[in-house]
Order: sequence, then structure tokens, then C-alpha cells
Amino acid sequence: MKQLIKKSLLIITLFVALTAFVNPIINENIAKALKNGNAAAIASFFNNTVDLTLPKNEGVFSKAQAEIILKNFFTANKPSDFKVVHDGESKNNTLYSIGNLITANGVFRTYILYQENGNNIVILELRIESDE
Repeated sequence: MKQLIKKSLLIITLFVALTAFVNPIINENIAKALKNGNAAAIASFFNNTVDLTLPKNEGVFSKAQAEIILKNFFTANKPSDFKVVHDGESKNNTLYSIGNLITANGVFRTYILYQENGNNIVILELRIESDE
């Protein structure tokens, strides 16, 4: 009986340890860049074109255009924190993270759709929407 309990605990421990690395939370650099309002750092992860949704601005933009639009958003809404609420896996081997961007003007629900390409993360879609 003791041996069965030991094996069960070992299997559970290994499962928890391995699943922690299978689907990582959004890259720490992206989360830090959102918290600091660093549009250039976020844009470095953008695909060549990115689906960007912000209050009063929505569309598919080039990497450079999206960076400028995001920089303007951060200028108008200075972030103070970013917290991941949920993350998971979507269709077509894409991952997503949902979080709250806390700014001087309120809380914005943030959705990031990204893909892991080897060791690189590429953001395909970024939505920052009012949480009201």
C-alpha cells in the first residue's frame, strides 16, 4: 500500500512539474513591456502584420504602424500594472493570454494571440479593450 501511494505521489508530482513547462504563461518580457507601457518592446514581438484592436483604433497594421498606434495609446493611458488572468491554447497551434492592463484611466481587458516559432514568440493579435 505504501508503495502505491509513493508511486501515485511521484506521478502527480511529475505531471504537475511537466505541465508547468508545456504551456508557459505569456513571455515575461511581453508582460513587463505591457506593465511599463513600452510599445517598442511589445512591437519587437509583432508579426510583420498584426491585428490590433484599441479603443478608437482597430485594424490590421504593419509592425511599424502598430507600434506607433500602441505608443499613442500608452501616452494617453499610462499603465501601472499588467496581470495575466488566464492563458491557454487555441486552434492552429496558437496560444493566448488574457489579462488586465491597469492604467491611469482605468482597467483594460487585454487579449494576446501569439505563436511560438522555435524559441521565438510572435504576436499575431493584440486587443486592448475597455473593461467597462
